[in-house]
Amino acid sequence: MNKENTVRRAGGFIIQLMPFASEEVISVLENRIEKIHSVTDMLEKGMTPEDLLKEVLGDLGVDITDKIPTKFYCNCSKERVSKALVSISKKDLDEMIADGKDIEVNCHFCNTNYVFTPEDLKKIANNR
Repeated sequence: MNKENTVRRAGGFIIQLMPFASEEVISVLENRIEKIHSVTDMLEKGMTPEDLLKEVLGDLGVDITDKIPTKFYCNCSKERVSKALVSISKKDLDEMIADGKDIEVNCHFCNTNYVFTPEDLKKIANNR
């Protein structure tokens, strides 16, 4: 964590053994994992995900067949959120419309707020 309580580095790994994995392979992995103190420390040292794989798997070998860039994003939109509003009961939606005030819906993933007017709510109610 940074001093401002923001995340500086985060990472981890999951190893899933195939049913045919030998006891020798399992033992090698367990020994290598025991020696790893912190993924965060490895990331702080500038290690890449590929470096982490090599650190965990060692002489067992790594074949990287594809790379996908990672980034934080949310695919929410007002249209997608409006589809969620369809799940509100007819009675509740009618009450919001009758109230005559805008409502605000928050995406809990990216923290974007979407405002829906009573007219927006009427359109949603009519498209049921």
